[in-house]
Amino acid sequence: MAYNPLARVTWELKDLVGLVKLRQNNKFDVNITVSGDRGNGKSTLIAKFLYLTKQYNPKKHQVYSREDVIRLLSLQKFGICFDDEAINSGYKRDFQSKGQQELIKIVTAYRDNFNLYISAIPNFFNLDKDLRDLTFIHIHVIERGLGVLHMPIQGRLYSADKWDSRNNAKLEDKWNRKRAINPDFKIPYHKLSTFRGYVYFDDLTPKQREIYEEIKAEKRKNAFDKYIQKPEEQDFFDKCLKLILEKKITKDGLIQMCMIDNRDYKKTLAKLNRMLKKVTTDDSRGLSDYLFTSEQVHKKEEEERTKTEIEELIPEF
Repeated sequence: MAYNPLARVTWELKDLVGLVKLRQNNKFDVNITVSGDRGNGKSTLIAKFLYLTKQYNPKKHQVYSREDVIRLLSLQKFGICFDDEAINSGYKRDFQSKGQQELIKIVTAYRDNFNLYISAIPNFFNLDKDLRDLTFIHIHVIERGLGVLHMPIQGRLYSADKWDSRNNAKLEDKWNRKRAINPDFKIPYHKLSTFRGYVYFDDLTPKQREIYEEIKAEKRKNAFDKYIQKPEEQDFFDKCLKLILEKKITKDGLIQMCMIDNRDYKKTLAKLNRMLKKVTTDDSRGLSDYLFTSEQVHKKEEEERTKTEIEELIPEF
């Protein structure tokens, strides 16, 4: 009888490495998602597993942004991409974003690069559906050192749900009701239709943990810096908004401020418009009601001057 690597209930990480190598040798890509509650060891399992591949370079392969994921998957062959916080790259509510659509295209189009793409996310079903459908293995970590390994159901003709989520959700609801009555109730994960076994894993060594945490701190900061507004940037927008509300700046003046501060004028206008709506009660008024061009200011000054001159010519009675 031919060797079947899936015919097992208990998995060690070295078994998983063997399965991945077998799949890559057969010219397939390998997309793995690891889910689980915070602190249960999703990233520990992934890093421990990747060290066993003998190819893993944490400084290169451990990433925290969608851009880095796309870069690794498109430029490598038989490489590794450890997407440590896939909630940033593949969250289902971002499905309309251009970046996420690009990621899905890359994962699909570059499948013949035969990369190992492994990601961590708290809830598997918070992952974009297209990315779930491209997943070969889903491991849900139920406690430190123990995960439940799932694989999609193949060969279905009349159902697009590879993970049989409706039927498995019914089982989970039934088990949760039992556990509410009996806290000692042991969940029979093996009854889930996607169940393929239990995965056991050890903790990282102190040195491995140190490397992981250092890379995480540095790359996570770099990934989020572009979303976090720096104090000097807030000062710029606060200053502009104050001048606008006091009608002490023209459109041309704002353009000059943007040029001096090396900012995109249209993006600045969009942000100031959002800020304006938060500080004013009249939703019908926008920036155009506060921000005038130099010509409009000049015309208004001329009108005021003309009005004053006419009033001075009219005799008092």
